[in-house]
Amino acid sequence: MGHRTLVAYDRDGYDLHYAHWGVDPAAITPERPFGGPPNDGWARERAGELLTPMGGRLTENGETAIDPDPIATRLSFVELDEYVDPIKHEALYIVGPDFSVRTYLVFGLDCRSFGRDGKTVALVGYDGESDAAYLRGWLAGARAVRGVCGPDDGAIVRALRWLDPDRGTIVWLTKDEREA
Repeated sequence: MGHRTLVAYDRDGYDLHYAHWGVDPAAITPERPFGGPPNDGWARERAGELLTPMGGRLTENGETAIDPDPIATRLSFVELDEYVDPIKHEALYIVGPDFSVRTYLVFGLDCRSFGRDGKTVALVGYDGESDAAYLRGWLAGARAVRGVCGPDDGAIVRALRWLDPDRGTIVWLTKDEREA
């Protein structure tokens, strides 16, 4: 499965890149803009034991954790919504021109509470792995509450309003189809 992360570099607009196994934010520097080697040695070893791959991600020798070929370029922050998928992506990193990195976990929400169909994404900022672990646990708890409360799609949205503000900044990506 990996720790699929989207990395958006703030250049003239955002250039969006992909990191299948995630990347340590501290490893993104001016000297190594795409991080160090990917953390996939264990997967390559296990795949080698199970099969003989004939092309694909596990046969390529990636030198960097972040794919240097962009998915898209010159995007606005709002346009990132087109690419962030809560089913596929665990995190979004925003890399500033000075290589400072803002880290967000991707939370998928139901849209009916916003009066429309489709996906709604909340990006919840975090600082370090302990905050990320707390927020992942918090989301699992919110989903459990939603399961107990029934199909009330606003349960997680209401719970996000009560999230400890010291634990994460919430950014809503709620694209309105009428504007699309």
